[in-house]
Amino acid sequence: MILKIIHTSDLHGYFFPTDYLDREKKNVGYLSLLNNIKKDDHTIITDGGDILQGSSFAYYVKENLNSNVVADMMQNVDYYTLGNHDFNYGYDYLRTYVENMKGKLVCANVKDKTGKIKFDPYYVKEIDDYKIGITGVVTDWVNLWERKENLVNFEVTDAFEGAKRALEGLKKEKTDFNILIYHGGYEIDLKSGKKLSETTENIGGKIAKELDFNIILAGHQHMEIAGYIGDTLAIETPANGSKAGLVEVDLATKEMKASFIEPRLGDNSLIKKYREIEEEVQDYLDQPIAELSRDYMPEDRIKMALHGSNLADLINKIQLDYTGADISITSFANVISGLKKNLTTRDVLNTYRFPNTTVVLEINGKSLREALEQNFSYIEYDGSYKISKKFLEPKEEHYNFDYFYGIDFEKDLTKKVGERIGKIFFKGKEVKDSDKFSLVMNNYRATGAGGFDMYKDLKVIKNYDKETSEILLDYFRNL
Repeated sequence: MILKIIHTSDLHGYFFPTDYLDREKKNVGYLSLLNNIKKDDHTIITDGGDILQGSSFAYYVKENLNSNVVADMMQNVDYYTLGNHDFNYGYDYLRTYVENMKGKLVCANVKDKTGKIKFDPYYVKEIDDYKIGITGVVTDWVNLWERKENLVNFEVTDAFEGAKRALEGLKKEKTDFNILIYHGGYEIDLKSGKKLSETTENIGGKIAKELDFNIILAGHQHMEIAGYIGDTLAIETPANGSKAGLVEVDLATKEMKASFIEPRLGDNSLIKKYREIEEEVQDYLDQPIAELSRDYMPEDRIKMALHGSNLADLINKIQLDYTGADISITSFANVISGLKKNLTTRDVLNTYRFPNTTVVLEINGKSLREALEQNFSYIEYDGSYKISKKFLEPKEEHYNFDYFYGIDFEKDLTKKVGERIGKIFFKGKEVKDSDKFSLVMNNYRATGAGGFDMYKDLKVIKNYDKETSEILLDYFRNL
């Protein structure tokens, strides 16, 4: 008997065939994937999380509707786990989503302390006398990244230990075949076995080597991966509904074949049902909100890292205006739209794509220097300047390079990291190690994420609840 497993992950609210950079149809989106997906009694459809946040559609639904809309669009999913971004919009929004999902939530390392959201650590599905075990875990780095108020009702524990406990439970059920849905990625190169990361953010390789799941269905890294780690088939799908993973399993022999499913443009019942909302989203995005003095567009990443960015400067100025801080930092997503002179909502939301809020920290000169050194590890020099491999592998992390505003500093990027930053100046005065400043940044960076450990224990001067994208929109609307 052939079991088909169809897997998606990191849809990030991309359901329709668009990237929201414009109104043109693109061959992406979950609903377009459904045009190439056929479901029968021998098919299991899974999802690895990061559904609720990430696109303009997701933002619009959060602001104007509710997450039951997303649940309805995901109605054909049988088993799913949560991603780190599914916590971004708070407890009630996530609860509504789960309560309206037809599929089963399997997450062995998350508990709802109130008991209102039910998390099955695993589930056993019987198909033709075969027992299929299915479990899920989310990277425990959600504890580092997520706002504390969004995790008050949750306990998120170690991902590896959660997967281990679930597998032990499945074996007691005498399952024939075991599947892990993992919202995390692989810290090793599947071809060479080379270790790519020393952190515990992504531990798919460790899980595969030390636990004997038949399949790991991964995500989080937004990469297309299919291969074996030992006897475990390792799959990962790219983001935004650009592809789904397909695994065909001969349950008698446990032989497996992996491939990918691409979207196909065309109507289906869910596209027709939600087309009106999608049109509302597109109209909302095209609303003019301001006329700027010029275009603020991104440039080559190396050029911006070396010489600065007018676009980043503008965002930083707005953050300083809003908070009154001394210094500001901001970063860009892996895809940057830019702000056109005739500014629309679409421009703003496609330029600042994160669901971040704003935090002001107190920092001294010594920690500021450490932050600058870490920041400029983004650049390598071997006769020419290029982006460091650690920001490109195992996934692109351009968002972990920050643009500083409010200070001047000397830098020599031909030197090794730790010796690159010379004198630092604030308002023309050289900064001493003991000097103290207020520094505004997003809440993600304030946790120390991206290698910025020096921020972890700094005094918090003020936390702002409003998302940074809303701060930007309000600023431009009031020009």
